[in-house]
Amino acid sequence: MGLPPLFQPNPYPNGNYSVTEDFLEQLILMSGGEVGRCPIAEADDGYEDLDVDGTQSLALNVPSDAIAATIAVETDEEEVANRTRLVRFKINGTDPTQTSGIALGDNDIYELRGRANLLAFRVIGTESGVTSRLRIQYYRTGKLIATP
Repeated sequence: MGLPPLFQPNPYPNGNYSVTEDFLEQLILMSGGEVGRCPIAEADDGYEDLDVDGTQSLALNVPSDAIAATIAVETDEEEVANRTRLVRFKINGTDPTQTSGIALGDNDIYELRGRANLLAFRVIGTESGVTSRLRIQYYRTGKLIATP
């Protein structure tokens, strides 16, 4: 008797790690009675616009039930030296600087997973006098609720 399709020995033969990670994450959530990521409503502080400049490192305003976020970077500034490096971030709890940290540019999107990573996230702009905006959608875990 073969394994059901969901539990193939190698469900992702091309080695796409991010998809494999999603598959494993879903299995773990299902085994714990939870399913996927559900967007938190804006009325519940599930969306944030965060203005970032090069003067100080900022943290996210993480809702109490958030477990992940999608972060998009934008700027309307005309005088930007390098649109591919507008902000730098770290998720190890230390502050990035204008020259140290992972760079994101205009219209880049970053998926941040895990409550600890949300709370440790710090970001700063790469240029003095230039303001970029992070557009952040937070997610909570969708729980399976047993109906009577």
